[in-house]
Formats: sequence, structure tokens, C-alpha cells
Amino acid sequence: RFRNVTGVQTCALPICGRGRGGPPANATPEKLARIEIMTLNHSQMIKRPWDAESPQRTLNIFDLPQYYVDMYGVRNVEFQSNDVCQTKDYDNPDMSYIRELRAALDKAGCKSHQINIEIGQMANLNPQTAKAEALSGDARAAWLARAKKWVDLSPTLGVTILMHNQGALTDDSKAGVTSLWKELQDYATPKGVKISGETRGSGAPTLNQGRGGQGAPATPAPAAPQMSEKERIRYVWGILMECTKGSGGWTNLDFGGDTRFHTQDELHEAIKVMLPRNSGGMHTRVSPTWDLGLAIKYAESIGFRGRYTIEVNDDAAVRIVYNTILANLT
Repeated sequence: RFRNVTGVQTCALPICGRGRGGPPANATPEKLARIEIMTLNHSQMIKRPWDAESPQRTLNIFDLPQYYVDMYGVRNVEFQSNDVCQTKDYDNPDMSYIRELRAALDKAGCKSHQINIEIGQMANLNPQTAKAEALSGDARAAWLARAKKWVDLSPTLGVTILMHNQGALTDDSKAGVTSLWKELQDYATPKGVKISGETRGSGAPTLNQGRGGQGAPATPAPAAPQMSEKERIRYVWGILMECTKGSGGWTNLDFGGDTRFHTQDELHEAIKVMLPRNSGGMHTRVSPTWDLGLAIKYAESIGFRGRYTIEVNDDAAVRIVYNTILANLT
């Protein structure tokens, strides 16, 4: 999802490094502590138990924390759920594997604050009706039981934030999503865990979210509705904020690429409105429609002191976003 770096403020620090091979920037520990790196960025480099061998897969998941320290001087690691499992069985996480992963973090002097749990969407779009329906019945119960297991394992890894995938969030689904989110947050709060949701998509949910291998829907899906820019932004973060407040949950603003926020002002407004319920971090990248450096300066000016989490798609792109963050921190 890394697209374009034209116009982005680059690093003004004496040592920046380019791409794989480092070295870490010559920045203060305080500034480096404001950066977090997602394991998703290095998906093509990580060797997982179920991945086929390839020349690109050169890093064992247990070596990744030390790699972030050596290459970037960064000690904050954000995991995807598939990097916290020895298998893809999200209903039965392997605690011995998780303890081994915690040991690797501790050995490197690293910390994991958050896991992005891709354990199924909370609400799915019905392609026949174009309505986003919240999970209900057995499906809801199964999702909640699965999510609670991730809450239970979080202290072992030292994690205090779990970010769910709310799926298709619309006026049809927000009550159901809020109810499910609240039930999970109520369970997680005594354990010191925040349940967050992030901005996803570029507006109204698309109608092509069918499950792979099941073929086309029996009847053609209705066309996506036309909407004003104000209404589009409501779908980007407005409904999410309603669900966040109703559930007692938290937010993780994902800046997105060039389709989520079309102007600098749109991104800044989202930062301002979502900041009071921020879980502790924001997902950052670059875009041709807004400037990351200006967004960081704005977030700092209104009091954000959390982590800027880098979410791109390869090591060279990580370096560009990393340099930009450091160059614009106060």
C-alpha cells in the first residue's frame, strides 16, 4: 500500500540510512521511542512455520525484534495475529510459542504494545441487500469467544492493546458492532487491555467483499451509493467514533493512502476528533494527497505523544516513513 513519496519531507538528520542495511538514525532515544514498526511490513522476509521457503524469507520471527533494534534503533514492535501464532488456529493460540516470542522481545530490549487481531470481521456486507449486518447468533458468540482468548494471552506478551477488524461499518451495523465491541471491552478492562478500532476503507463499504472460492452472488449486487464528501468522511471515521464512544473502546487512526483522506485538512480533522479516544498509536505512511511531515507536526501541536506506527510494504519504504517521522517530531 506504499504508493508515492513525492513531496514528503525527508530526513534532516545526520545519519538516515537507506533501505535494508541501516544504520539507525542519529536520533535521541526519546524520539526513537515514539516510533513503532509493524511486523506486517516485513511479511515477505519473515519465515513462519507454514510459509514455503524462498530466498526472500531470511528472518525468523524471533529474530525480528533485534533486527528492528539493529537497523532502526526502534524497540516498539506491533504484531499481526498471524505472527503471534505457531499455526493459523486463532481459536487456540499456542502459549509456549507466545512465551518464546516474549523472550525474544525481552532479549532485544523491545516491547510489543499492540496486536492487530485479524480473527474475522465483526460485521459483513450482504451483497444482495447492500446492507452491512453485524454478527449475530452463533457467529457472534464464536467471534467473542475467540477474541477473549486473545485478551487472555495479551499479558503474557506484554500487550495492552488489541485492534479488531470491525468490517463493514454502516448505519445498519453500528448498533451490533457497538454491542459486541462493548462486551469485549468490558471483559478486557479488568485485565488492563484496550480494544481499539481503526479507520478502514475510503468511504461507503464496497460491494465486492465476497469470500474467495464461493463464486459470484446469485443476484447482481446493487451499485455503491453516490455521496457527498462530507458523508464519505462520515463513513471513514464518523460512524467509527460513534461505535467507539458507545462501547467505551478506543481508536487507532490509520492515515491510509491516497483514497482515505483527500486533503491535508481532512486528515488533520480526523486527528483532532479521534485524539481523545486514541489507544496510544497511529498507523502512518505517505500519500500524494497529504504530507506526512505536516500531519505529524499538527498531531504534536495538539498534544499527541503516542507512537507513530509505520505501516508500508517493504523495508525501503519503512526507511522513508521512519526518516520523515524523526524529522518532524518536536
